[in-house]
Parts: sequence; C-alpha cells; structure tokens
Amino acid sequence: MPELPEVETVRLGLERSIIGKKITGIEVFHPRATNPKSIAPLDSLTGSKILSVNRRGKFLWMQLNRPEVLLAHLGMSGQFLVR
Repeated sequence: MPELPEVETVRLGLERSIIGKKITGIEVFHPRATNPKSIAPLDSLTGSKILSVNRRGKFLWMQLNRPEVLLAHLGMSGQFLVR
C-alpha cells in the first residue's frame, strides 16, 4: 500500500501530465472500485478539463472546470493509469 511520499509522487506526476487536458473517457478496471450506481455519472465527466490535482492524506482529487471533482485512492497497488 502506498504511503504519503508515494502518493505525493503520483500527484506530482499527474500534475505534470494532465493539468489542462480534457477527459476523453473513464474506465473502471476493478468492479469494487466504485459504486455501480456512480458509473453513469463518471461517464458524464467526459469532456471536462482538469484544472488541478490535489492531495488530502492518501486521497487524490482532480478539480474540474465544472462543480464535480474526480476523487481517487490508490488502494493496494498504488497505480493510476493515464492514457
């Protein structure tokens, strides 16, 4: 499980690579990673622009150009895939 320094390293890497980019799609790789009822709202984030990548403890959140935010936790693997 990633600790705070690893989570901050991921945040910095995401910040360098995704700030100002648009979300073209969201794919959930593990069925328990999200509530099935929340998958449709995730699809509605397509086209949103990422304004910032923030961290609170081990949680990462991406501020978008809309009221919603994208919240993520690295879980046990410590991976966040950006294509």
